Amino acid sequence: MKYIVNTQNLFEAENVRDNLAKSRRNKKFKDSYSTMFVAEKDLNTPKFWNRINSIGHKDLVSSSIYKDKVKQILKMLKAGYGNLLDVGVGTGEVEKSLQNSKYNLFGIDIASSTIKIISRKLIGTYKIGNILKIPFNRESMDVILALDVLEHLPTNSTFRAYSEFSRVLKKNGKLIISVPLNEGLELMLEKGTNPNGHLRAYTSEILKYELEMSGYKVLEEHFLYAFRKYYLLKKLILKLLPIQIRKPNLMILVAQKK
Repeated sequence: MKYIVNTQNLFEAENVRDNLAKSRRNKKFKDSYSTMFVAEKDLNTPKFWNRINSIGHKDLVSSSIYKDKVKQILKMLKAGYGNLLDVGVGTGEVEKSLQNSKYNLFGIDIASSTIKIISRKLIGTYKIGNILKIPFNRESMDVILALDVLEHLPTNSTFRAYSEFSRVLKKNGKLIISVPLNEGLELMLEKGTNPNGHLRAYTSEILKYELEMSGYKVLEEHFLYAFRKYYLLKKLILKLLPIQIRKPNLMILVAQKK
């Protein structure tokens, strides 16, 4: 079966990747990250993230789904130890809760002002750095977090990022990734806006297949939903229902380097 896509349409390209992942077409899937590269305007500059972290930070961290995400991540890290690197550390919300843990904390971000602030306030080593050239040694980390980061990369850089994860992560080390799902990006782009600078429209199948092809074994998967009101009650109701009546808005995967 031939897959044909209009390379100017990000969402057609992601739909093709989703089908290739489901049918486990390794070579065509990997090739699609260059041949179906969509040159959406990349807003993800240090200036952009310095502004986002200072202006939009309060609304983000106060949202129920964000709080739940951090809670779930901390649960995954409970009782762990070793070197933990947060790629795209932002304002260090996870690290704030790990100050008295057994982890040695490290973080990188392209936003220089953010790094300056958390370096003063939090225990750990925080550097200005890029996901495609992580400034730490080979096999130096036991855990890597990449929370809401991959969707900011153009597709032709995706597997380079996974290669960097693998370079700095120890054998059998854990990689914890989150990406947004079903966020309405297509409608936002049609309206000429992209407030979060997203360049990808992930599906669960795409993310899991990217990990598999990069030498990781998926251990856990979790889905969260963006409810504005009655978050805990609605979350419980969805959990109890025998069928899925709503699409999730965030996915968290725990994977292990083979």
